[in-house]
Amino acid sequence: MKQKKNVAKGIGLVVFLILEFAAVGYDALFNESRIIHPIDFATYQFRPTDAPLLLATLMLVIYVVCLAFSAVILGLRKGKTGEGADGGQRITRKLNPAYGWLGITGFLGFLGIPVYLMEQHVWPFFFFIFFGFFGFFYEAKMSETLMDECFLEEKRRAQLTAYKTGFGLFWIVTWVIAVVGNRFSTDVIALIFSISSPLIIALVMFLNHYLVYKYDTEEVN
Repeated sequence: MKQKKNVAKGIGLVVFLILEFAAVGYDALFNESRIIHPIDFATYQFRPTDAPLLLATLMLVIYVVCLAFSAVILGLRKGKTGEGADGGQRITRKLNPAYGWLGITGFLGFLGIPVYLMEQHVWPFFFFIFFGFFGFFYEAKMSETLMDECFLEEKRRAQLTAYKTGFGLFWIVTWVIAVVGNRFSTDVIALIFSISSPLIIALVMFLNHYLVYKYDTEEVN
């Protein structure tokens, strides 16, 4: 029963994302981009044609907030380490792999492309950070795993590798900008960092879970 509910949550998220993209396209093509453009609430007058994007965005935000809130509550309930049957060893938390579908919200970052082209705003690119939630798929594979010394060593190794990868990518982006930055405007440089920063953070979040699974399965093999 719980599995069906989690699958339904994932399908619901996909449906709301499709509706959001469809509503954005409708607003741009048939509604003069009234809602895509920043709204001046002092002079704004509602039109029935504004409803699709307003409702789609409102429903998506409410749905994502509810999913995130339920994930946090579940994590607080199940995230506490328990005791194993062999005498008090700690175990990893039990996590449903359906939470990995929250990573789909990272695709909302692509909304930053039309928003930047029309309004030069970069804030939608922040959503790229949610790609890191795909790591929940691999954390779920390690649910209720005994946290012995070998596992803790693999976890530390995975974290070190993930952070080194993220730091290295940040260094490369910064170095490239420092070398060729004089050829670009300040807006372009800000755009590059606005896109690369959440993507790198998402990669680090993903690697923290994926590498633990990878190292553990390699050890078993």
